[in-house]
Amino acid sequence: MNANRRLYTRNSLRRVLEPASIALVGASASPGALGQRALENLRGFPGKVWLVNAKHDQLDGHRCYPSLSALPGSPDCVVLAIPRDAVEAAVLECAAKGAGGVVIFASGYAETGLPERRAMQERLARIGAGANMRIIGPNTTGFANHLRHAHAAFAEFSGSDKPHSGSRAGSVGIVTQSGAMGLALSQAGEHGAAISHVLPAGNSCDVDVADYISYLSAEPACRAIVCVFEGVSNPERLYKAAQRAWNADKPLIVQKLAASRNGATTALAHTGSVAGRTQEIIGRLKHEGAVVLDRFDALIETASFLAKAPPPRARGVAAVSGSGGGAILVADKAAHYKIPLPQPRGATLAALKAAIPDFGSARNPCDATAQVTSNPQSLRACAEALLSDAAYGALLVPWSKAYQSPLPGLLSEAAGRHGKPAMLVWLTQWLEGPGSSEAQSEPHLSVFRSMDNCFIALKAWHQRQALRDGAVSVL
Repeated sequence: MNANRRLYTRNSLRRVLEPASIALVGASASPGALGQRALENLRGFPGKVWLVNAKHDQLDGHRCYPSLSALPGSPDCVVLAIPRDAVEAAVLECAAKGAGGVVIFASGYAETGLPERRAMQERLARIGAGANMRIIGPNTTGFANHLRHAHAAFAEFSGSDKPHSGSRAGSVGIVTQSGAMGLALSQAGEHGAAISHVLPAGNSCDVDVADYISYLSAEPACRAIVCVFEGVSNPERLYKAAQRAWNADKPLIVQKLAASRNGATTALAHTGSVAGRTQEIIGRLKHEGAVVLDRFDALIETASFLAKAPPPRARGVAAVSGSGGGAILVADKAAHYKIPLPQPRGATLAALKAAIPDFGSARNPCDATAQVTSNPQSLRACAEALLSDAAYGALLVPWSKAYQSPLPGLLSEAAGRHGKPAMLVWLTQWLEGPGSSEAQSEPHLSVFRSMDNCFIALKAWHQRQALRDGAVSVL
């Protein structure tokens, strides 16, 4: 790969990532084969599907062609589910056919450390550059563009079968080097998170994580970007991609892996990535406006929150709970993360006292007591009073039991009306229990599965706005 080339734009990657036609070379009927799994993932694709396998006349209702050259047109995206030794000839055939881009599943290239295998990877890059044809991989699981139902992968990235995924408010694009990490993050779609894209880069002989960030920065339906990477050949390109996200006012949430010596060695064997100077890279990314986290489990929740939340109108956060224990937990974590919880005054305090029984507490955090389960209007009244108060920029609600309730919808509606985000902390350990997906799908409500993740997101929200306002720090 030319480490010094310019970032690809959305237009540069449009054919391969937004294809009208996909060709699958190595399509198979053998259960578990990569070609069979990729074919299964293409069932929802609305464009043309061309299968290439000289051993079959037809598979899954599609005609099979003996070769790429026999296809009736030039495919936008070609997926190669074939052995490594057959890949280079197929890529040459793709170039001759005028393909828009190629996805290469095969591994055993630069990540082996062998000079001859690195040379094989470099030849693929040269073929692609010479034909103005993008190459994704090698050593990749493929990608999913849920906005266009293009699932060009052997991995089963979650979200494509969910009616809300990709097009709903708060959609998150996922960029990784590791396909498994992309798969893991994408499964947030199973409990209601909106995922627009899953874009693993693999060995990145051509398209890399910086290019993917650049692409998503120009995609209006993607409202935040998560990037998990090990290393890049030229960090300056990554910083420029972060600048594009910043200029598009698109939150970029990053985790840099391979921070340890052992991790860096593992990264080299995984995707051939040179981990580089971690602290220097992290510092520059922060300077360019990226949110850098070291908790994998906080990435999607933080991104989903930032994708939905308007700019903060106040630093203070209000909390209302149906549990005294939940209120105490909020207070402790707020102190730990240095998030202010101003006490209610005047009309707000009066409204809280009117809605809460005398055995509750009209403080902040507010303990509305367990009576909210039988009288949900009391919690709604508290939420309304707190959201109406200019001292508070967000509302936090601990949720201790998984059950179907109208309250998440009511909280979301009130939050949207007041232009402030509501945050539901799913304290129950029934993580996928009743009501979780429905709550997550609300446009002005974000769901967190730990109190720490909630406050991590709040802190990132405040810090990001401080950067946009030109302040050095507010925390």
